[in-house]
Amino acid sequence: MVVTQKSPEKTFRSFLFSAFIVFLFFGLLEAVLHVFGFQPTISYKKFSIPAWMEELDPIELARYQSYVADQGFVNEDAYAYRPDLRYGYLLKPNLQLTVSNYSSHIFIDKLPLWTIVSDAQGNRISAQNPTAEHSATHTLYVLGDSTSFGWGVDFEDSYPQQLAGKLKSSGIVVKNYSTPGFTSYQGRLLLEDKVEIKDGDIVLVSFGANDSYPSSKSDRVRFQARNSMAGKINWSLNRLLLFKWMRGLVHSLPEPKIMEIKNRRVSLEEYLENLDTIFIKIQNRGGELRFINICNGEQYSSVAKRAAKAAQVPFYDFPEKFNPYLPKVHDFFPEKLVDYFEVYGELLEKETQLTFLFPDLCHPNAIGHGLIADILFKGLEGEVLN
Repeated sequence: MVVTQKSPEKTFRSFLFSAFIVFLFFGLLEAVLHVFGFQPTISYKKFSIPAWMEELDPIELARYQSYVADQGFVNEDAYAYRPDLRYGYLLKPNLQLTVSNYSSHIFIDKLPLWTIVSDAQGNRISAQNPTAEHSATHTLYVLGDSTSFGWGVDFEDSYPQQLAGKLKSSGIVVKNYSTPGFTSYQGRLLLEDKVEIKDGDIVLVSFGANDSYPSSKSDRVRFQARNSMAGKINWSLNRLLLFKWMRGLVHSLPEPKIMEIKNRRVSLEEYLENLDTIFIKIQNRGGELRFINICNGEQYSSVAKRAAKAAQVPFYDFPEKFNPYLPKVHDFFPEKLVDYFEVYGELLEKETQLTFLFPDLCHPNAIGHGLIADILFKGLEGEVLN
């Protein structure tokens, strides 16, 4: 019996052919997942959480897990985002998502639906009334978090868009770069990357609530780690949908460990530094600046007020400015008030803040956004537009 041995050259060719077939197979699977818009998730108890949230700080993720367990649902707007190397995450491009379950489980079936629509660049837009920019002489930029993004309300009801309607005759177009969960550090990045301010433009800045959240590492440290050489390689590998899908089959999030920790996503010192930098850059470019204080904790609110005063920036403190409008709401927003009374009933008479805010007492509802737009317009009309 004669035993024939393969030559080293034939063995190597066989190996290359086999490797090519394996690569082609998994490449096709990856392509199929992309074509069908596969949304990778991670499991926690009976819940499926969008996989991009693994990019969050572990303490932030643990906090969100506790929120999900308490509320009994994953808020649908969490699926509106995608991971991003520079910012951590951003709004998905070409998105149209109707959000039903959000805010509070007590009112989950009563709160009105709202929609998120984005353009090809991932900016939130109106599907019905796209803004015409060719006739604009100036731009009103908005840099902020979920309160300025318009979380919980349709695009048309958000204060930037309502303000845009009021400023229409002044030849001003609004560009809202606000993103839920963003801090002043991410605001600095946005200002560097996307905001092209020219003389006479108006810029509204609103950060602070997310800056104060506990975190194992600061936003700055996480950004530097993510954008290091090793971080970029790891990031690229984690973008493979096939890997995410297979990992999701076997991996579940453990019970969250929420520890008492002194670290914040952005420390008070860095928050002041970020605001100073943002203010100076805007003013140096000739922008008219306003700071919008909506859902800021006491310490961060005080720092923001101090920074605004030092830079001679008008400081709008909401929802404190809402209180004088309480007796007049039924005249200004009769239909909206009826809608929210149907949600809350007699509770609205006891918890009067629900007239302007969602049950978290942080995010403005449609009435709150309308009042913010009115108050800002009156200030801008008297100080800038004359």
